Amino acid sequence: MNAEKFTPPPNPPPLLNEDQVNQLAQSGFLPLDIPASLAFASEDLFELSGNFFAEPLASKETQYPQAEATELGYYHIPQEKEYLTFRHRTSLNSLNYSTSKFWSLASSFLHRILCDLSIAFSVPLLAWDPLLDGCLSIPSSRRAATPTLLRLFNYFPNSGAAESHTDIGLMTLCIGTAPGLQVSSRASPSAASLDGQWLDVSTKPAVLVGKTLQWLSGGRLKAGLHRVVANPEGRQSIVFALRPSLRTRYFDLAPFGESSVVDLVGVWQEIRGSVFNVNAQTRIRTAQKEWMRAKGLFIGEEGESKGEESEDAERGVKMIEEEKAPGYS
Repeated sequence: MNAEKFTPPPNPPPLLNEDQVNQLAQSGFLPLDIPASLAFASEDLFELSGNFFAEPLASKETQYPQAEATELGYYHIPQEKEYLTFRHRTSLNSLNYSTSKFWSLASSFLHRILCDLSIAFSVPLLAWDPLLDGCLSIPSSRRAATPTLLRLFNYFPNSGAAESHTDIGLMTLCIGTAPGLQVSSRASPSAASLDGQWLDVSTKPAVLVGKTLQWLSGGRLKAGLHRVVANPEGRQSIVFALRPSLRTRYFDLAPFGESSVVDLVGVWQEIRGSVFNVNAQTRIRTAQKEWMRAKGLFIGEEGESKGEESEDAERGVKMIEEEKAPGYS
């Protein structure tokens, strides 16, 4: 019996439809359903991180020491939030195992979306490979870490918030347990927005375009402006920020329509260094914003070049005159 031969499809099946691709490109955000496996992994991670956040402060600080200027470890911002950042594997426990599982599923999900964008904008699928080198599973050690990170937030009741900002990487997946995440309606004039400017995301997972992807696309994709507002009950959230790997320093932009080779490390430093850190201690953020205003970089609380989720902005304005303030190391 002769088996009928089939030619495999040239590309993976699309995850997003045309309308979803257009919304993501124009507004920089997209609420969407996530695969069941990723949803189950997020539920497990919420339970385990909730148990962690319920521990005494000293225990949390000892288990996950601060490092990398808010890019690694546990941080407590009084009257606002606490959060735990992973960039590589640490000790073997149930929380770290759950983190590793979620990382793999979330990175695969965002990679699929990048492939959909490739098809929509005629970018070769393999163009992402050097940008994602070492990012699609949690690195085994600090030495192997890339800028990609997974961050677990616990926003305090009535006061937990984050100023308006755009993320600095390629793409971010946000999942929350309660309302609080809002996105700018600047590209959605027909949407029912809050005072004409902000849309509640509710508790549906959302994908956000970052500054690096906006740069790579030549502005065809807009970075998603968003913020977190206080919830009377408080809220937890999982934020997976897929950022460019810097293992390939000199990056050819030809697949993205530009005839040039760029220093990707330099571009990354420029993107992250021109913004203030929305997750730093309050006085660090204030100093950063004052420095940026003096440099003409800071427009306002909801302007185009204000807060982004970054760790530099003149390294906390010289660490607040060389003092090692909480939030930086």
